[in-house]
Amino acid sequence: MKPRSWHLTRRTALKAAGVSLVLPWLECMAADKAAAPKPRFFGGYFAYGVPMPADNASDRMDHGWFPVGEGRDYQAPVMHESIMPMRDKITFLSGLSHPAMRRTSAHKGADYFLTGADLLKTYDKQSISIDQHLAGSLGQDTRYQSLVLSSFGGVNRPYRSSTLSFDRAGRPVPGLGKPEEIFRRLFGDVSQSEKNSLASRGSIIDEVLGEARDLNRRLGATDRKKLDEYLASVREVERLTQRAKFWQDTPKPNVDPKSLELDATLTSPREYLTVMYDLLALAFQTDSTRVATFQTACEEGGLTDQFPAAIGLRSSAHKLSHEKTNFAEVAQYIAFLNELHANFVKKLDSIQEGDGTLLDSTLCFYGCATSKTHQATNYPIILSGGSSLGFRHGSHLHYGDHVPLANLFVTIANQLGAPTKSFADSTADITEVLT
Repeated sequence: MKPRSWHLTRRTALKAAGVSLVLPWLECMAADKAAAPKPRFFGGYFAYGVPMPADNASDRMDHGWFPVGEGRDYQAPVMHESIMPMRDKITFLSGLSHPAMRRTSAHKGADYFLTGADLLKTYDKQSISIDQHLAGSLGQDTRYQSLVLSSFGGVNRPYRSSTLSFDRAGRPVPGLGKPEEIFRRLFGDVSQSEKNSLASRGSIIDEVLGEARDLNRRLGATDRKKLDEYLASVREVERLTQRAKFWQDTPKPNVDPKSLELDATLTSPREYLTVMYDLLALAFQTDSTRVATFQTACEEGGLTDQFPAAIGLRSSAHKLSHEKTNFAEVAQYIAFLNELHANFVKKLDSIQEGDGTLLDSTLCFYGCATSKTHQATNYPIILSGGSSLGFRHGSHLHYGDHVPLANLFVTIANQLGAPTKSFADSTADITEVLT
């Protein structure tokens, strides 16, 4: 292709009447190497596991999760029909799990899904999640280093977390669960009261750190260690505060709220989950963040446990998951969740970016940390996207119990520009998912 005689950089902005707006991706930016589409990561989770009829059962293809056959010639069960038009851009993975958690009670799934930490007996060993590891590199140039979403919201409690994301100290990152609030943070105006609050927070942190330095000189070794651990969290708040101050005067992307059902609530699961996925797609499209997670439902229950009502089922998600013989209804419910995730993947693939699509530069990792009746092995996982990041699709890849899921996290980190030799209990990397 003949090179253009002109181009714009990604930093080019429109300026008028004192307003500066950063441009979205434009074709004429292609000549600027720095403007190449940036790697993105999405981690999605659903609760309670999947139906697994026996391989010789008559309803194996109607109600099962895992494909039949391996490699490129696999057959996908009915519950995946919504995503199968994307067959060449997805990979089914089976057999992987976190070895330390194979004997868990299984309701801890969200806590360790993206961390691989050993939480079997104590929460003290919780560690950083793969999304937050990636955010340290991928999130340096975006308004939000990462976007953490959860239908349940907050962090809930250990062993039934309502967030997938954990920082370097193993602390849970609270999930956002209200569409209107998420939209306001991404695209709403920054009010003067918010600016004042941010300035006040910065002053308080400065004062706390100043007094701490004076106190530290008068403490014994044991107390100094405890104080240092506490101050580490204070300094993290300070870092986030400085980041927020840096971005507060930068105009946000202009997105029409009328195009979204921001008033959707947990009592309307289809509408609610749809708008949450739409907000994720917009966050990636506007480059507001390059790392995001979404826990569609919490294993604690609450209103998220009533999501099956969206398709006319009377049983709760938890009750459905305990069915041992008749898998028709639980399969119908999982197919519903799969459909909404598939719509998200298709939306990313419909958004043009450079010479490809938004999906091409976004690796989506979707699944659960339990399989049959809450059994914490053989996680059901679908990878999609990331072709421009070196990922290859179109297959069902099966691994034995000797391969930790964390091996895949090492591969993801290295491909997305946050290189690491190990993650959690990894023993190597997984190259079969790469071109």
